[in-house]
Order: sequence, then C-alpha cells, then structure tokens
Amino acid sequence: MDHRVRKYLESETGVSLSCFPSTGIAVLESAKRTDEPGNRLLARQIAGSNGLLVTVKPGAAEAVEQALRNFTSYEVFSPLGRWKLCHALDLVEESPPGLDLYGFRYIATSIDNFCPANTVHKATPLWKKDIPPEQFELRMSERRQPTAEDFIWAYACINDDPNFQAVGLAPFGEKHASIAIAMWKEGPVADLAVETDKSCQRMGYGLTAVSAITKWILEQGEIAVYGAHAGNVPSLRIARRLGFTPLLQEMGL
Repeated sequence: MDHRVRKYLESETGVSLSCFPSTGIAVLESAKRTDEPGNRLLARQIAGSNGLLVTVKPGAAEAVEQALRNFTSYEVFSPLGRWKLCHALDLVEESPPGLDLYGFRYIATSIDNFCPANTVHKATPLWKKDIPPEQFELRMSERRQPTAEDFIWAYACINDDPNFQAVGLAPFGEKHASIAIAMWKEGPVADLAVETDKSCQRMGYGLTAVSAITKWILEQGEIAVYGAHAGNVPSLRIARRLGFTPLLQEMGL
C-alpha cells in the first residue's frame, strides 16, 4: 500500500494500520471516537481484505465485542449488524432500517489510471477570492499546505442556460450547477466533496466538476479520495466512471 494512503488511513482511524486484522473482527478503543453522532463507532473494511476493524469511543469496547461475537464482517454491514451495534451503545432510538452512515471510499493515485469525463460541460477553478465570506475560515483550514497566497480549493461547473439560477449553490455563484471541493486534511491526500444543484442532477455537471479537480490533484502527483453513501448510486457511479478504485467500506454510529 502507498505510504501516503497508509498515513491517511491511520490518521482517519486513529490507530496503526497493523491493527486491521487479516480475517475476523477486531474491536479497539480510539481517541478519535467521541459522543458525536456518526463518530461514536466506526467500522471499516479495507478493499481486498477479509478483516474488519471497529474503533469505538473509550469504555465501549467490551460491549461492542460481546455484540459482535460470532458475527461475520458481512453481517456487520447490514441492518442486523447496525441494530446490534446500536443496542451495544444504548442507541436504541437509532435502530434500523436506516443505514445512512454506511458508505464507500474510492481512491485515485495515478494520472495513468484516470479516465477523465467527456461531457459538453466545462469546469473552472475557484480561487481564494471566490470563497464565500461565511466559509472563509473553513476553506482556509482545508487548503493544501504549504500553499501560496492564492490557491485553488474547488472546481465549479457552470450552467449557461439563461433561465437557470442556482439555489443550493447560490453563495458560490448564480450560475454554478455543481462544485467539487478538495479538503487537504492529511498531507498529499485530498478528500473530495461534490454538491450539485437539484435541478442539474444526473446531467453530467457533477461528473465534470469531480473530473476536473481529480485531474488537477493527480497532475501534481498527489492522491484523491472520493466517498459516498452506499445508497447514493449516482455519486458512486462518478467514482467508478473516472477510474477510482475501491479503498474501503465503512459504517459510523
């Protein structure tokens, strides 16, 4: 595994990658887990591995181990597994059928394996001057380090239809149909986030924006990570269409 990816996974999980079992389920306490919903427990399985690592908030390991005794990793990523884990953490109000925090992460490490989008749309970079005032501190904290005074933090796809006016993306621009943002949280690895105006979904705008920012990241010799909820099929298709490969599946409570 690429050392940059290893460092990224260890930072995200809060434990050494050597703690991931080759088979079976391992439960560990992690200082990265808190009482915040979605972060009290994190189950992760790296692509190509049969082992599953569950990191939990301090004091919860014993209850989670008991709940998962005789379970398989396949069952953990299911309504049954989520139900068992919710009860182990006394979160009975969050029992199934919801699996809203279950998803996948994909990774792109080389421009050679990248498959750029071929659409009629065009994406343009967003610079420091384009950051909405209310998001300035957030985007500054996510910028690539070290960086010059000016920097690219996102790519936007414009809808030139004279009748179109952005709703959800209005703070970024009245004609922005989709925006893909790079969040540099761990060295040379950028997490990607994409948002597309509801009226422009499934029209190639999101694909174009993600393609542009991924190409920009890879041309600098860096790594792009793309995540999406398991039920968000259009978003997952973007990752696969552009040549991203599976990194892991995960579920948080």
